[in-house]
Amino acid sequence: MTTIQMENAQFLPHVCQLVQEGHKVTIGAKGNSMRPFIESGRDAVVLSRLTQPVIGDVVLAELTQGHYVLHRIDAIEGMHIRLRGDGNPYQTEQCNADDLRATVVTIVRKGRSYATSSRTWKTYSWVWTRLLPLRRYLLALYRLVWRGELPARLTRR
Repeated sequence: MTTIQMENAQFLPHVCQLVQEGHKVTIGAKGNSMRPFIESGRDAVVLSRLTQPVIGDVVLAELTQGHYVLHRIDAIEGMHIRLRGDGNPYQTEQCNADDLRATVVTIVRKGRSYATSSRTWKTYSWVWTRLLPLRRYLLALYRLVWRGELPARLTRR
């Protein structure tokens, strides 16, 4: 398999076009804003056409021309959507429903596929979104223990 890397602003419009045509498209995860559910370099996501946005859905949104994020819908107020990455305890983004380009239907991790419509995924997502005040600490623990990202001051010399 050949891997090609390019800037999101060049690549994602083509992905969005394929999704709008009814195709499912698999892309590699990039960035840490969706930790711990979607990990950069390890996981891939399968995108599909979004029919009706629902709080809790992980969506691909184009916030400004050529600037895309893959985040969870945090709130819906009419046509206004608030997004938050699972790894962002504080920061949110605002967009309109028209800015949503696709929804994540499957997470691919280490050769296994996890449907976002499954009871397990929905339960984990529901719990995680309600742990907002504790996320900062849980994410720090995740980085330290599972990802092995110890700060320099804690490593042995």
